[in-house]
Amino acid sequence: MKEKIIKKIKNNIMEMGSDLLEFRGRADGQYFVNREKCIPLKHIFCWTQSFFTGMGYWAYVESKNPEILKWLYSFKQEYADKVFKKPLENMHDVGFLYLPYAVALYKLTGDKDMKAIGIKAADELAKRFDPRGGYIRAWGRMDYQIPEYVDSELAKDHFFTESKGLAIIDCMMNIPLLFWAGEVTGNKFYGRIAEVHADTTAKYFIREDNSVCHAYRFDEETGKALGVENYCGYGKDSYWARGTAWAIYGYACCYAYTGKEKYLQFSIRLFERFAKESKGEVPVWDFRTPEGEKANLDTSAAAIVLCACNKLAKYTDHAGVREYLDTMYEKLIPYVDLSLDNNGLLKEQNGMHVYASYGDYYLVEALFMREHPEYVLW
Repeated sequence: MKEKIIKKIKNNIMEMGSDLLEFRGRADGQYFVNREKCIPLKHIFCWTQSFFTGMGYWAYVESKNPEILKWLYSFKQEYADKVFKKPLENMHDVGFLYLPYAVALYKLTGDKDMKAIGIKAADELAKRFDPRGGYIRAWGRMDYQIPEYVDSELAKDHFFTESKGLAIIDCMMNIPLLFWAGEVTGNKFYGRIAEVHADTTAKYFIREDNSVCHAYRFDEETGKALGVENYCGYGKDSYWARGTAWAIYGYACCYAYTGKEKYLQFSIRLFERFAKESKGEVPVWDFRTPEGEKANLDTSAAAIVLCACNKLAKYTDHAGVREYLDTMYEKLIPYVDLSLDNNGLLKEQNGMHVYASYGDYYLVEALFMREHPEYVLW
C-alpha cells in the first residue's frame, strides 16, 4: 500500500504545482478544483497547507526522490514571508503550518534558514500566550484588526468576532513547536509557555469523566475562567472525537519533550476513554450526538490517534495502546482510496462524508512512522 500512496502523493504534487493554497475538504476528493476560491498561505485564515507538504516530506523520506525535495523547497520564501514580513497574519495554527514544513526540513537537511523560519513561527505563537489566564489565544490578529483582504462574509465569522479570550483543544498540537524551539535555542521560555498552556488545558478542558470539550473562554482583562465554548462539536456539552485526538497526541508530545509523568497520564486517560467510546471501531465524529440523529464517522480522528499511539508505544506497554496499533490500521483500510482519479486519500472524515488533507496526512504519518520512528515531526 505504501508504494501506491507514494505514487498518489507524487501525482498530487504534480497537479498541485506551485499553488500552495488552503484546499478544502471535498466529498469527491477533488481538492484542486475551483482554485480561485482557495486562499493563499499569507492569508490569516490558513491552517492546512502543510498537510500537503507533510505528505511530500514522508514521501521523500521513503523514496528519496530529489524532485519531491525540490518541490518542498519551492515554498520556502512563502513560509518565511508569512512570519517575517506579515507576523500578525498568523493564528495559533502556526504549529500545524511550520512543524510539517520548516521544522521537518530543518531536521531532514540541517538547513539553518529553515531553522530560523521555524523559530520565528514559534515566536509568533509565543506572542499569543496570555499569562493572566495561562493559555494561548486561538484565533484573530493580536491587534484585534480584521485584515483588509478578508471579505465581508468571512469577517463575520467567529474566527474574528468571537476570538477574544478563547483557547481551543486543537492548540495541543501546536505547542510542540514551542517545545522544539526551546530545545534548539536553549531558551526555556518557550517550553514554559507550552507547559502552562498544557496545564490550563488539563484543568479546564478535560472533564471528570475524561471526555474533552472543544473550547474555553477566559476574561482577557483578569484571566478569569468564564466557561466552556464549542465551535467544532455538536454542542457545548459534546465530546468531539477529533478534538480528543488532538489532545491525546498533544499530551503524548508534551511527555516526549518534558518527561513529566502527568502528561503521559493525561494522554493515556484520554486515550482510554476514546477507545471505550470507539468500541474498537472507527469513531463517530461526536460521541455525544443526540439519540435519534445519525452519528457519521470520523476517520481523521482514528488516524490521529494512531499517530499518538505510535508515540505512546515508545513510553508505555499499555495493552490498549498496543491493541489499537494492532487493529486500527486494518479498520481504516476500507476508507483508504488509492485511485489516481482524485486527490483525496482517506474517506469519511469529520462526520461530513469528505476527504480532507488533515486526515490524509495523519494516515500517511501513521503508516510511515512505524518504519521510520527516528523521524519526529511533532
